[in-house]
Amino acid sequence: MTLTDCQIFMTVSQLGTFAAAAEQMHLTPSAISHAVSGMESECGFPLFTRTKSGVTMTAAAESLLPSIRQMLNSSELLSQSIAQVNGMHKGVLRLGVFNSACVTWVPQLVPPFQKQFPGIDVQLYQGSYADIVDWLKGGTVELGFLSNSSARDLDFEPLYDDPLVCIAPADYQPRRPGCVRAEELQGRAFVSQQSDVDADIQSYFKKNDLHVNSRCYIVDDQSMIAMVSCGQGLAIMPELMFRRGTDHSGCQVLRLEPAAKRSIGLACLSRGGLSPAAKQFVASAREYATTDRERVG
Repeated sequence: MTLTDCQIFMTVSQLGTFAAAAEQMHLTPSAISHAVSGMESECGFPLFTRTKSGVTMTAAAESLLPSIRQMLNSSELLSQSIAQVNGMHKGVLRLGVFNSACVTWVPQLVPPFQKQFPGIDVQLYQGSYADIVDWLKGGTVELGFLSNSSARDLDFEPLYDDPLVCIAPADYQPRRPGCVRAEELQGRAFVSQQSDVDADIQSYFKKNDLHVNSRCYIVDDQSMIAMVSCGQGLAIMPELMFRRGTDHSGCQVLRLEPAAKRSIGLACLSRGGLSPAAKQFVASAREYATTDRERVG
């Protein structure tokens, strides 16, 4: 497959119709159809199942996705390297973010980066830790905000140590003012995050042998706060959400004993293989994290 073939393949797979892909790529639908047929002849198997409503990838085509993404990312890396040699900054930076990073870090990092490098198209993909790991390994994103525990075998640069806290309804009375011990959580009604959303909170449960009575399984932090506020249970959340002024009226924020934290940072497959835009973003994030620590400290 040529680079253009790969671009057509990805566009068709994302948009689901030849017509939509043709419009986005400024080609005719017949040109897209002809290119796909050529790819299928070259591969020796169908890439898309055609229906009246559009097309869907075959299982064989899905197996090609990681290699095609890698090829497109390599092309993007080459383009940015050439642009950097010419004293220019242009290209695409795809960034995976989990919920609290999207609410807190992204607004502080992305707009200044875009202002400094207006030629870089920053594209954001929000998801769980597991989503971001999959996106990194599959080539959907080049960089991803993760916690150290979820990054595992990825190249990880820590940026910030984020304490975990317990949030409780306003009428909850802890044994000691301002804090809650782990054993106080045992058997209580709890608002939990799904297991693939925040591995660090799940790790806290396991380390302290906590078996909580989960009533709600939530994906995003704002929904957790709302559920706690209306009396559905307690929850453990990152303190970062509350440092940035997140509305938590109806809740109280309590220290955890024993204390726990998560180390959050940027992950990638390999720092040595990052595009110039990604390297610059890591440098900007590192500088912001240092300044933020000094301000808080």
